Amino acid sequence: MAITTLLTIHSIDEPADTINPTLAIASELGAHINVIVLGVIKTTTTSAYPGLPDYYLADEYNRVIKDVEARAKEVEELASKSGVSIAAHAECVDRAMIGRAAARHAFFADMTLFPNRNIPSNMAMTEAFNGVLFETGRPALVLGAKSPAIAKPRCVLMAWNGEPQAAKAIHQSLMLLDGSQDVRLVLVDPEATPSGINPGDEMAAFLARHRQKVTVDTIASAGREVADVLLQHAFDKDVDLIVMGGYGRSRLREWLLGGTTRNLLTKSELPVFMVH
Repeated sequence: MAITTLLTIHSIDEPADTINPTLAIASELGAHINVIVLGVIKTTTTSAYPGLPDYYLADEYNRVIKDVEARAKEVEELASKSGVSIAAHAECVDRAMIGRAAARHAFFADMTLFPNRNIPSNMAMTEAFNGVLFETGRPALVLGAKSPAIAKPRCVLMAWNGEPQAAKAIHQSLMLLDGSQDVRLVLVDPEATPSGINPGDEMAAFLARHRQKVTVDTIASAGREVADVLLQHAFDKDVDLIVMGGYGRSRLREWLLGGTTRNLLTKSELPVFMVH
């Protein structure tokens, strides 16, 4: 399936040029990109701060709208220089509505791109990321600090643990692959099957029927975090894209205790393709 429409979220708290990696991917794919220019409104109630003028929130809202509209024009100018088809949409919302706003736009894109290493360090981007993953079932591609345009990845690591999230990520990632890649299907501490069949064999056969060159790598963690095992293997095999399911456990538990999703996003310098 050809990728025709991308989505990216751009916060006015970040420099305008942070959008450049996502524009490069859109250009390489020849895809249209929708850009959500996001301004977060601080909805402090006047009752919480006696003496705060009633018009404060209206002034704050107007200021954010003005900043968002100015940034949207700047983003469109950057895109026009690179020849990318773009539509910039202004969104001024409070924090509680960021995820919902991102999800509403993600329904109409093949994939949502998040630029370099701003998840989970940037609150607004993290809320948008969670909205896309949990409310749409659509994929998100989080670019790493050293991500080039990865429209045509050469070597792909697919994390496989037999869970529905991992299966969805692998299935949806096929739109990025043209059949000529080296795919490393990686299993960390896999559980033995009653029949004795390697738990990666069936997924490897599925990928092979999609004309992928697949190698199944079974790795013992030896007590290390799964994220660290995956990242080290990606480095050893010169991988340029990681595919994995996001949030295998509950969302709250993942973010409070860490978990593979959060740890990998925090540490990866490679792009990570995720689906929940």
